[in-house]
Amino acid sequence: MNIKQMKYVVAVADNGSFREAAKKLFITQPSLSNGIKELEDELGVNLFTRTNKGALLTEEGIAFLESAEKILTQLSLLENRYQHQQKETRFSISSQHYDFLGGIMAKTVQKFGNQYKEFRLFETTTLKVIEDVKSYHSELGILYLNSSNRSGIKRHLSGTNLIYDVVGCFDTHIFLGNHHPLAHKKELTLEQLVHYPQVRFIQEGSEFSYLSEDLVEENEQDTVISVNDRGTLMNILAETNSYASGSGILTGFTKKEIKLIPLVQEEENKICIIYQKNQQKSAILTYFINELKTIISK
Repeated sequence: MNIKQMKYVVAVADNGSFREAAKKLFITQPSLSNGIKELEDELGVNLFTRTNKGALLTEEGIAFLESAEKILTQLSLLENRYQHQQKETRFSISSQHYDFLGGIMAKTVQKFGNQYKEFRLFETTTLKVIEDVKSYHSELGILYLNSSNRSGIKRHLSGTNLIYDVVGCFDTHIFLGNHHPLAHKKELTLEQLVHYPQVRFIQEGSEFSYLSEDLVEENEQDTVISVNDRGTLMNILAETNSYASGSGILTGFTKKEIKLIPLVQEEENKICIIYQKNQQKSAILTYFINELKTIISK
């Protein structure tokens, strides 16, 4: 049994057929079939039921797949860790959804474009931000902390090799389209918002409130619209009387379409970076962090 054979089994299970799996692996179908047949002969079991419509896992195949995926996941983490310590050609940041990061990444590309082949800015859920940095897929994660989520986030990080630093602070702002009935207000209260639809970012682990990205989550909210990307959120705000909550820092094209109004008597939030405990900060990472601090301080 070897790693290659495990990858063959996973590929067939994921694609439902030997033909499609062979295409994805860039090998011939006979090579794939022979590799899995040798594994089945060695184990003394059939991992797949072959049919005219494809390949289905047997009970033994399901059990084998579960164990193989765990081994391949650990192998991937190990590879990522030591590849990360070698000379990098990719720069990757994972973050919650913040408009101002695009400009920072653009400046980073301009400054370091001749040294790096790939740049990645991955806006995603809170849980994936943490997992991305934990698995060495990103050098840095960006998220916020306040009294509502601080304990939960710190507890979540305590079981990892990750630490966090505060790089800036911001007050909670409400995002509204220019046409919104409340767009003329100098500041807003939760009571004024409760009867308008709220746009929120979808999160895994929604039963854990500390993973939420939204700074305002009222149980009495009449209507909630859930989205998974910032562009969709902004378009909904521009076309409806809904609202969203955020940092109050907008630098992109949507700035002309959106009003940012402070929320009354809300506590200060902290923008934090998360990274590996023993990580040495490269020149590009140091530059990105300094640019992040600068734009938040403004």
